Amino acid sequence: MGKALSDRQIRQFREDGFLSPVTFMDVDEARAFLERLETFEKERPDLVGKLDFKANLLLDWIDKLARREHVLDIIEDLVGPDILNWNATFRFKKPDGRAHAAWHQDSMYIKLKPFLVIAWLALSAASSKHGCLTVIPGSHKWKLLDHAESNDGDSILSRAQYITEEFDASGAVEAELKPGEACLFDHRIIHASGPNTSDERRVGLLIDYLPTSAQKEGPRDSAMLVRGHDGFGHFDLETPPTGEATPENLEQQRRALEMITATMYEGSTFTPKGLTGS
Repeated sequence: MGKALSDRQIRQFREDGFLSPVTFMDVDEARAFLERLETFEKERPDLVGKLDFKANLLLDWIDKLARREHVLDIIEDLVGPDILNWNATFRFKKPDGRAHAAWHQDSMYIKLKPFLVIAWLALSAASSKHGCLTVIPGSHKWKLLDHAESNDGDSILSRAQYITEEFDASGAVEAELKPGEACLFDHRIIHASGPNTSDERRVGLLIDYLPTSAQKEGPRDSAMLVRGHDGFGHFDLETPPTGEATPENLEQQRRALEMITATMYEGSTFTPKGLTGS
């Protein structure tokens, strides 16, 4: 038995590569966070693009959400007591019936080992109709499949990437979530999401966690220590932000994004939205 998860839940995550749903907060609290986000979007439309990557460095309330005791107890059961938050990013889906994410593995461009735990937190409803996350259980144990980036303007992925190899998707399952619930998944798992055919926007916050022992291939990167201590020094440690989009927050986010670009966007025609704000 872990701090927050049962032995069965921990075993399921190890075997299937995902665990869903897991409650991070109640519905009312999720709605309050959504309202806070929407207020920021209205007041700072010039910075909406910066929510695409390292939003935890831009907004202090995202950093505080990522280090909540209950949330970190859940993550500790999967990665151990010394925890880094590598990233927090929003994924929006307009109710236009077009926006989607093709089948992909995040490990194609996120070169972190041994693995990254991604918490896909629903701030709005994420049902099948909303275009919820779809995963292939056990595919985190498969090899890394070939990917290519595309010019798909409806893709919500960083490089509009998709898997080019054939694979068996017959066992795919949908991870429907209520506001406040999260789907935890290994970044090596094959996953996708369909279009939003509902009448409301789908809003998800992805928070990436890894043990301090984890290493990144290629140039050095940065991360936020959110629990325990870092006895390895594999990452430059970030400073918790203060307030919303302060000059200091924006500068730290810019430096972090430049580090990420060196590996995640190597050889790509794409650039992180966070560097431009659009």
